Amino acid sequence: MKVCEANVYLVRHGQEELVMEKVDRVIPKADSIFMENVFGERRVIKARIKEMELVHHRILLEEIEVAARQEETEIWLEPMTDHGHFHPGEEVRLRLLKGYNLHPVIEPAYSSLQAFVVEGGETREVELEKKGAVVELTLGKGADGLITAYAVEKADIKHCYAKVIVEIGHHHHHQLMPVGIPLEIVPAKYSHVHLGDPYEFQVLYEGSPLPGAEVKASYPGVSGRDYPIQMTTDDGGKARVFLMARGNWLFSVKHQNITSTFTLVKDF
Repeated sequence: MKVCEANVYLVRHGQEELVMEKVDRVIPKADSIFMENVFGERRVIKARIKEMELVHHRILLEEIEVAARQEETEIWLEPMTDHGHFHPGEEVRLRLLKGYNLHPVIEPAYSSLQAFVVEGGETREVELEKKGAVVELTLGKGADGLITAYAVEKADIKHCYAKVIVEIGHHHHHQLMPVGIPLEIVPAKYSHVHLGDPYEFQVLYEGSPLPGAEVKASYPGVSGRDYPIQMTTDDGGKARVFLMARGNWLFSVKHQNITSTFTLVKDF
């Protein structure tokens, strides 16, 4: 539906929380609300419309209760920089987090944990440093180009992988090769993406395309535990999503006893 510009509030525990300003497009779905404002920002929230006061330019949402279920966890990597890339000669540092859907566990417990960096076709192990709830990785001072880092946590019945591509310098456009982890999300190419752009990737299992895999995607600011976006890979193991929100995106896929994430680092 189309409405005049309105501020959207989420009612949580009796309190109204502003979630988006100057919204001019609202699309209710079965278990979520899609919103877009005059600035082109988009967001999906697990909620339903409670009340609309268009005279006062207000829309009230209420959260959808999610039935209790077994807690899932995954790991993911984030660059420790505010501008989406590092400069040549700058110390490249990452943080490793554990939780679900970009919501970290406050006091995570890790099993066997290792991290690696792939640069120039060579793979080397990286030391991990635990600082409270966060594990940090220092990759060293990189030269201009792209490097890939990944981490793995192995428990008795579950293996978790996390991968991120880090840009050093500017304006890199490359085809990307898999690093060889058992379950891997591989972007079609590396280039600077913009708000609203389509983003294509492929899921590989043991080096081969994985058709029918359910891939989840999320971004900062998502309310609730569930991932707002889910898609299924085609016969070639490929899927595509439109980048409708700002900030780094997290992609997650699960197959058998392996969960694997990929962090798309963006500078918008």
